[in-house]
Amino acid sequence: MEKTKKLVAITGGIGSGKSLALSILKENGYLTLSCDKIVSDLYKERRVKVMLSQIFPDSVRGTTRLTLNKTVISQKVFNDKYLHKQLTDTITPLVMQRVLNIAKRTKQTLFVEVPLLFECGYEKHFNTVLVVVRQKRARIDAVKKRSNLTETQVLDRMNNQVNYEKLDLSNCIVLKNDGDKISFEKTLLSAVKKL
Repeated sequence: MEKTKKLVAITGGIGSGKSLALSILKENGYLTLSCDKIVSDLYKERRVKVMLSQIFPDSVRGTTRLTLNKTVISQKVFNDKYLHKQLTDTITPLVMQRVLNIAKRTKQTLFVEVPLLFECGYEKHFNTVLVVVRQKRARIDAVKKRSNLTETQVLDRMNNQVNYEKLDLSNCIVLKNDGDKISFEKTLLSAVKKL
């Protein structure tokens, strides 16, 4: 996959504020794309359901019209690193292919929320990487509230992501999200204007 001009990744750990960053950029007229939305669209495709039925046979029902139980898949992958890797290896190449195809058709800078950017080694496809960082306690509380998960479930999800505190982010633009939305918006928009 060839690097596309004006392609900016937004990443960070679960609960850091990636989606907030994307929505702020969208509200300010920037072109945005969410990998989570692409995954949601892919899950509706028959070919993807068939692929997932090979990994999670009890999560796909039907013969003619297949239905996918995303909750069962989610519960399985966050308790099993092997299944998590299988799911990631199946879905993320399809997601990145779609991102790059969309990017090729636009002349504007495209900001893409990419949750597993470093985990999958896709940072090389982007001109710039914005990393949203936030205190761990705030991240845990935000995800518990947003997704109605227990603290253990949130920590399981965090353990499947890279540790941003130990990652070399010297080639990235790091955005701290430890204040309120207004101060984060100022920080984000200021960084984006310098791109």
